[in-house]
Amino acid sequence: MASLPLHTRGARLFRRWFPVCVGLALLANFCPSALSQTAAGADAKLLSVSETGSKDYTSAQVTALSGLQTGAMINRDGIQAGANRLGHSGFFSSVRYSFTGDTGGVRVSFQLQDAPTFPVSFDNFPWFTDEELSAALNHAGVPFSGKAPAAGTALDTMAQTLEKTLATRDVHGTVSHQMSVFPGTEQRTLQFSVQGADLSVSAVQFTNPMANDRSVRDELQTLVGKPFSREAIERFDFEHVRPIYLSHAYLNVQFGRPEARFSGDPHAPLPKSVVVIVPITPGAAYTWGGITWNGNHAYTTSDLDTLVSQTGLTGGQAADGMKIQALLQSVETAYGHRGYLDASIVPKKTFDESAHRAAYQVDISEGEQYHMGNLVLTGLSVDAERHVRQAWHIPQGQVFDKTFFDYFLSRGIANALKGMAAAQDKVGHYLQKNPKPATVDVMLDFE
Repeated sequence: MASLPLHTRGARLFRRWFPVCVGLALLANFCPSALSQTAAGADAKLLSVSETGSKDYTSAQVTALSGLQTGAMINRDGIQAGANRLGHSGFFSSVRYSFTGDTGGVRVSFQLQDAPTFPVSFDNFPWFTDEELSAALNHAGVPFSGKAPAAGTALDTMAQTLEKTLATRDVHGTVSHQMSVFPGTEQRTLQFSVQGADLSVSAVQFTNPMANDRSVRDELQTLVGKPFSREAIERFDFEHVRPIYLSHAYLNVQFGRPEARFSGDPHAPLPKSVVVIVPITPGAAYTWGGITWNGNHAYTTSDLDTLVSQTGLTGGQAADGMKIQALLQSVETAYGHRGYLDASIVPKKTFDESAHRAAYQVDISEGEQYHMGNLVLTGLSVDAERHVRQAWHIPQGQVFDKTFFDYFLSRGIANALKGMAAAQDKVGHYLQKNPKPATVDVMLDFE
């Protein structure tokens, strides 16, 4: 990277003591030819700090994260320390910088690449709104807009800030963070939670009466009396409440963020339990409008339509969302039965809102058809291995059957080793796919 030109006489004099240089954060020996000419203690006034490359953070935020202060005296070690702080923060995957002398001081420019960030959730902080917690983080110098990096010193700063914020309400605990996956999605979320607050759930209430199904009420014991956790409640909603609505054809049911409310005298100390309110918007109930298939070759359209009829989905009847999910799973299972381990089944909804009718188009990408490769067994005696191999019914070279593999894990191994003193408690399993020809090795490790 080229250095900035020096124009003034004062700058030329400064250059002897503070050479123009480009550096990499976190590297001990950068720009060695310049460093050899520079005394570590040579200070100059910091005139400005600028940045390029970042799309998520402003120059002011970058300057604050670096710890550099315009107007202060600085030397090359101070600039490197500022770059290191940026690199360690976690907000940037790459940090480079250049500095150049100017009349009366030095100007620093950081060249940055933003690191991936993830949505942040505050799992059990009912004493504050999310907006209040976000404001506290920004006030502490963390450039927070709902997302944070997966690692770095910024996470420690966030945890410490949240602990101090809790203390203002006489709540004392340790804040930690971990990556979690939102139920029903692949969305990774960085979750902050507080341990030691001793806060439990006294009751769970739903804003829509359909959620008061008996099966739901029976399962509420897994939440009531237990520590309050947004994630636990959202997972409960997805696993136990959402299926009630889907089975009644409410395909667009929406669940709001669980709200924790304290009860009792607002002027008294806050109680150690909360009532949780789960907002639910059911939307419309839909009738079944049919399904079309694209990209299928291993199975005819008639084959796939037979799977539809087996679910009981018929035109004009309720579009039972649980039956729709079962249908898509049966299609995936059918492709696995014929060795299409990479088959992608992607449904696209087409809702007629005026008629409340739901139709689907399913795009299928079949991928390669895999054949059986090697059966690799470890951790068994010679006799036990012989029994397992005899029970395995897919010869080498035959089309691989994923349904048989699943059966073998759940029951076949146990049947093969029945009455034998062989380890069956933990069986590690892995399918090693091999391209050209497309074969799959089955690896089973007995512990």
